[in-house]
Amino acid sequence: MHRQAWIAWLLILLQAGMFWFFSETILFPVVVVAISLPAVWWRRRWELSSGYLPWIDLVVAGFCTLKWNLAPYEPPTFTPYVMYPLIHAAGQFFLLAQVARLWARRPDRPLPVYLPLLAVLVFICLGDVYLAPFGRRRQMYQNGTLTLVGLSCLFYSVARRRQEPPSAHARWVRPTLTVGVILTCAVTARAGNTWLLSRWSELEQILMRASGPRPHTERKNLFIGFSGQAPLGSVQLLRSVVSEEIALRVVSDQPPGYLRGAVFEKFAPHGWELQTDWLPPMHSRKPLPSGDRWELPGQTSTTPQPQFLLRPKLASDLRPVTIWRAPTVERYSFLPLATSRLEVPTELLFLDRHGVISADNLPSGASFVAWVPEQSAANPLEPIVQPSNWETGQPLDLPRLETVEAKVRLRQLPNHMDPRVMELTQRLFADCQTPLEKITAVRRYFATYQYDINIQIPPRQDPLAYFLLEKPAAHCEFFASGTAVLLRLGGIPCRYVTGYAGAEYNRIGKYWIVRQRDAHAWVEAHVPGKGWIIVDATPEGFVPLTTESIGLWQLWDDLNLRGQMIRTALASEGWAGKLLAVKLFVMALLTTIPGWILTGGLLFLIVRQIRFVRRAVQVVRLEPALIELRRLLEELDRRLRRMDLERAAHETLHQFAERLRAAAVRHPSLREAAEWYQHYAAARYGMSPGEAGQESLRTELQTVCERLNARGSSR
Repeated sequence: MHRQAWIAWLLILLQAGMFWFFSETILFPVVVVAISLPAVWWRRRWELSSGYLPWIDLVVAGFCTLKWNLAPYEPPTFTPYVMYPLIHAAGQFFLLAQVARLWARRPDRPLPVYLPLLAVLVFICLGDVYLAPFGRRRQMYQNGTLTLVGLSCLFYSVARRRQEPPSAHARWVRPTLTVGVILTCAVTARAGNTWLLSRWSELEQILMRASGPRPHTERKNLFIGFSGQAPLGSVQLLRSVVSEEIALRVVSDQPPGYLRGAVFEKFAPHGWELQTDWLPPMHSRKPLPSGDRWELPGQTSTTPQPQFLLRPKLASDLRPVTIWRAPTVERYSFLPLATSRLEVPTELLFLDRHGVISADNLPSGASFVAWVPEQSAANPLEPIVQPSNWETGQPLDLPRLETVEAKVRLRQLPNHMDPRVMELTQRLFADCQTPLEKITAVRRYFATYQYDINIQIPPRQDPLAYFLLEKPAAHCEFFASGTAVLLRLGGIPCRYVTGYAGAEYNRIGKYWIVRQRDAHAWVEAHVPGKGWIIVDATPEGFVPLTTESIGLWQLWDDLNLRGQMIRTALASEGWAGKLLAVKLFVMALLTTIPGWILTGGLLFLIVRQIRFVRRAVQVVRLEPALIELRRLLEELDRRLRRMDLERAAHETLHQFAERLRAAAVRHPSLREAAEWYQHYAAARYGMSPGEAGQESLRTELQTVCERLNARGSSR
């Protein structure tokens, strides 16, 4: 058993070293090694009852879950796996579970046979990272895996129990064969792995040809439609590649509607861009004084945040909409068009001329609280662009020259427009007198189109002209671009907008989930006397919709959102955020179904433990003679344990005595110990031994212990 414990500790040491190498943090590996080493040195003196293992596993699982929720591990290098912080916490749990088994006392002494399997799970969790084909990390992982295989073989080898002592020949043959098999497997695996790496590019091409075409786009390029340019097809690429990935979670009593993330003014033949020569591109705004803040009972913001005024109040009644961004879209902001006030954790807000917020100076995991009118379709009555020098309390006016420049830029089109498109516009608006009539005519024109995500543009054809004239089936970006071009040809200032337009209601958490499949493109048109109007000409039924469903996955997503709230509260400065984090955690335990299950399970275990304690108190007191006999038995058991001989729970005293006689072939002193166990059984389960019988057993035990001590000193 002592050798098996040392091998188990080497397994733990190997995993701790892998944790240190891949996570580049030293604290956790050092703690694991420090608490596991005494279990090998002093396991005879301090042992943990195996009955406590379920409790320890529960506590460790809770600790790892809290660590993942409150302080998730951030990989030092790029990883394509979104849930890697959770996988890292799972690996830590499996490693700590092995440490607990190393401390546990078992009747038959050997460690659990599944201990190396827990180590395999740790390696699986550690391997869920991006490993360069020929990098140092991959070499380290391969060498660690081979070492794990070798230590696992040794673990199971020393765990075997031999019924009879091996011969001198077998004593050398078996270890030699074991080492030979391990070395052969290691060399073969190494050679096969080297060959696989050298041919990996060819194999990858074969696999990709077999699986069909696949977009070769890095993850960071998937969100190009929300950056400084939006090529036609960029939003559709995002929807097709990571369609089920969650982008936003919106806490609101109404559907979130259109959430704008980027606005573009300049139209190019293959997409939209920002006009870099239109200065200034951004302007700053300071928060409102604390006395002008608005708050509602039950507001969903985790901590008090600075509040900024984006435009004068559009209506008498405003409601808060809290938006939590997923890590994949933390570089962008998504807000309703009619946002009047905004709460965000920063002391200086940067926004462009169209009211789009810059998220560069915002902390990770921060939420937005947007105050919007009760009627989500309200149009903001404001100048055509936001004044750069507007101050709170002043009229939201724009100088005439800037207004004229904005109208010119928002009607601007390329000089090489197809004449047939201009003729189409004249026919379309022939009977229209007002901007609203022109918008209605554009919607009516596109109502006859079909929707398809795979539009094919012939070579040397202008994509948008082909779409407007030939009427092929297309996706939302073509409908939005075509709408913007037609409206601009009709003299209506408008802008191209990308963001999200659909949501799925989580009935359990009572909030809305916005996925990447809800990414969308539309147009905002400026109408005198009406303000900005959302114009979406995508055929009905293909605009991302608001849906409601229920499933077990919503429990998990609700926990993710609450964990993000707790992390945000802990990251805030001051004790108020820490107290709020505790409050949110307690509320999660009391108001969520997983919290009810966890709280109920803990209460059940506590009540069950109290009942066991009460039963233990009501135990019948033993007679002094029986207590003395038990003390003598425990003394000999303790001495034999030091020789790796322990009576199993299912063994009777006579069966254990027979096992000691079999072992007496190598250690003759054990024969007297076997006889003492038989005498003890006769005295304990026969007639009352009396003082003479106790004294005889005590004297005989002293003789047996002296023989055992003499054997130990001779060794």
